[in-house]
Amino acid sequence: MDIKCRKTSCRFNNAYTCMAKGVDISNKTECRTFDADTTKHAKDFSKNIFEADTENYANSRHIKEVNLFCEAGKCLFNHSGQCHANGITVLDEGEGCTACGTFVEE
Repeated sequence: MDIKCRKTSCRFNNAYTCMAKGVDISNKTECRTFDADTTKHAKDFSKNIFEADTENYANSRHIKEVNLFCEAGKCLFNHSGQCHANGITVLDEGEGCTACGTFVEE
């Protein structure tokens, strides 16, 4: 029930939790909210996110606190441009690229 982000170079990323007021996913499932912060150089170790040691992760942020806009028309969770998933994860796809990891094709 939260918003996780593996794009550690984004200014909205706080220990793998997205702190943006809104998240905007494009029709190609890219996160358009991504805003590069050149001062951040954290290594992504979130593959271990479900291990007992969670000292490096921020508290979860309830999805109802964020406006989730989505243009991925064929996504199971997209209802009239709003994401209705219980939570989303934005993936780091390399240099400046992101992807919604929660995307499930209808």
